[in-house]
Amino acid sequence: MIPIVQPTLTDFENVISEFRQAWQSGQVTTGIFTRKFEQAVEEKLKVPHAVMVQSCTAGMMLVLKALELQGEVILPAFTWTSTAHAVVWNGLRPVFADIQPGTYTLDPLAAAKAITPHTVAIMPVNVFGLPPDYQAFEQLGRGKGLRVIYDSAQGLGSQARGQEGVWRYAGNFGDAEIFSLSPTKVVSAMEGGLITTRNGELAGKLRQMRDYGKSSDGEDIAFLGLSARVPEVNAIVARHNFTRVDDLVSRRRELIRAYKSALGDPKYLSYQLIPENYLSSGNYFTIFINLQEARRSRNEVYEYLSRGGIQSKKYFYPALHFQKVYQEIGRPYQGRLPVTEAAAASGLALPLFTHMPEETVFKVSQALKDILQ
Repeated sequence: MIPIVQPTLTDFENVISEFRQAWQSGQVTTGIFTRKFEQAVEEKLKVPHAVMVQSCTAGMMLVLKALELQGEVILPAFTWTSTAHAVVWNGLRPVFADIQPGTYTLDPLAAAKAITPHTVAIMPVNVFGLPPDYQAFEQLGRGKGLRVIYDSAQGLGSQARGQEGVWRYAGNFGDAEIFSLSPTKVVSAMEGGLITTRNGELAGKLRQMRDYGKSSDGEDIAFLGLSARVPEVNAIVARHNFTRVDDLVSRRRELIRAYKSALGDPKYLSYQLIPENYLSSGNYFTIFINLQEARRSRNEVYEYLSRGGIQSKKYFYPALHFQKVYQEIGRPYQGRLPVTEAAAASGLALPLFTHMPEETVFKVSQALKDILQ
């Protein structure tokens, strides 16, 4: 079986001495190595504050709680479930808005139309490594007095170029950005999450809230928090992998270019559009089957690849407003998010990981041609 993803990890010899140091210190969670990773992120991304947590989901839950929000949060239904989970866990109401054709990121115009007097925040999502339209959402947030919180789970290493022509890494936008460091991400901590923010007060509050919400002296509980502390071994792995983030992203872009070259530009499939002012982290390579031109449906292609020993993923499927857990919230949206529903019915993520050989690209591409041509 060709796996859809495998974590690309630093050599074990690079981390074993620090593992031993953490082990012998007795401080095996949220210690000096967690802070070293956070500092490496702050320096590389040029963001004032980075806070490592146990997962991206926990990070989103904590950010929403720390901002003390009450009301509605606008988000896409074309995203992983944890985006909405974090909203609902905080007693907030998710409001789904449609995505843009081509980029598949949240449509700023659709988000603007979804604003009501109860709206308190917008949560755009980084899709497959492509950031949403930062400029549009920053303007919308400022103009409407809304918090803008980015689910950047797949986005560590992605970049955006501003009006001044300067490239900035994801992590510098909105009230906060939250990244995943899970095994499926470009930079993996094995498991983990990361919050970046330019708000020092928010960062300090989050550091307390990841440890139950303890007061600064540790003798009281100041906030409603979580146990979202980080094992030092995960922080060590994260830092060593993060030092190579540019190389990891570059290699993935090479593999994506190889896929596109091997597959060509047939009428029966299309790719995510990357706007000229954005650089994707290349977290996933997802094709979209043109249901009018292709000989087979997305589901048939999925089954064919599986029988041939090639793992793929229907992504994002089902869209949130069709998931059982959100059936009551989502039912009114069914049929009203046409771009989302078309993408969820046609998207298929193909095998992609940084250390994947190009021969795998050609094997997967040939299998796709065999069934689709």
